[in-house]
Amino acid sequence: MKNILIISLNSGGTMGHGKIISSLANYLSEKKKEVTILSDMPFTNNFILNPKVNKINIGMVPHENYTIGGLCHCNQKNKIYSYAIDKNIDCIIFSTFFDLDLVKKFKEINKKTILLSYPIRDTYRLALRQNGAYATFDKVVTLYGPCFTDKKMHNEILVNPLSIVKDKANPKDKSDILVTCGGGGRPSSKIFLKKAIRALNKVIRGTPNKKLKIKIIKGNSKVGITNKNIDTIVWTRNFGSLLASSNIIISEAGFFTMLDLINYEKKAILVPGERIIDNQELRALKLEESGIGKVFFPFEKSSKLAKLILYELNKSYNINKSFDKIKKHFQKFPDLKVAILGELK
Repeated sequence: MKNILIISLNSGGTMGHGKIISSLANYLSEKKKEVTILSDMPFTNNFILNPKVNKINIGMVPHENYTIGGLCHCNQKNKIYSYAIDKNIDCIIFSTFFDLDLVKKFKEINKKTILLSYPIRDTYRLALRQNGAYATFDKVVTLYGPCFTDKKMHNEILVNPLSIVKDKANPKDKSDILVTCGGGGRPSSKIFLKKAIRALNKVIRGTPNKKLKIKIIKGNSKVGITNKNIDTIVWTRNFGSLLASSNIIISEAGFFTMLDLINYEKKAILVPGERIIDNQELRALKLEESGIGKVFFPFEKSSKLAKLILYELNKSYNINKSFDKIKKHFQKFPDLKVAILGELK
């Protein structure tokens, strides 16, 4: 199979979804595949793509918060279907979110379909298995995570996604604290950032003999930040380098953020976002249990977050064993790149 279409819709353009799709497209292009990314977000603005990768932006598809594990309705399914036929696409890879009617249309004409997914919320995967949605795909490629507890399906493989999302880090411009505000302008992200800023102001006042260097990736948030110790950016293409350059990470508990923390062996203070389609609370608690994070819930007082930050600033510890242990769990499964390439023979 040579002509590959990767469909990424309803993701909101978040860093994690975009990173894994762009990395996969680049890898397949290097392996002499003709790859096209079809999305409702401008991938070329936010991610580094091989010039050989084709990009199609079909305009915004209405985002549905109440999807079941990725099942949604695309208002441009006929346009996507026609494109795949016209370009003689051999295989269609859906990234997490999919229109089941579109998948069925491709199956009717014997086009291979692959779902690239991960355990977003514990109940969703089970629901999609029981209602037959996953069985519609030729193959479901599920990204392993420590929250994974369900049994595999007959057409599913579990894969290790760590290597595909890891960049060669170039640590520079050191920071004491990196705050990364996931989810763009979501309500939970706004709560997260307000709590983080309050806590950081307390920390700055509590460390008069040290000029802390703090960097915040704020995304679409409009929260005002005036403290001279805090530098803000909207987005970065070099997140790995920024992560590697920072001592303490304060982050939501998204799946792809988790992968970055494991890859760069960074312990974090995790503030799980309240998402209908993503069980971040469970993920954050699992990471704390694994010894690579501390959980702060959004309903707790910012004074507690300040104490956690001060504790981490003053603590000297070695957590390599914790990361070695969790990496061994991931390494039980085949590498994502290799698995996908094997499906395209």
